[in-house]
Amino acid sequence: MIWQHNVRDLYREMRRRILAETEHYLTRCLANPHLAIRIPRIKVGEGSFPPGLAERFWSEVLSRE
Repeated sequence: MIWQHNVRDLYREMRRRILAETEHYLTRCLANPHLAIRIPRIKVGEGSFPPGLAERFWSEVLSRE
């Protein structure tokens, strides 16, 4: 007989891992605010982002270890 993972067990494990990683990141950034990623923002109707900002922002965020 071949043993198979229950899909719900896999989902629960993935959910636990994601929550643990998020908790670790938030705890670390609250203790060391300089490590937190700054998200660019502009008030609605008061301007716009320069061209290429989204690509630059996400490339920097996704390239971090």
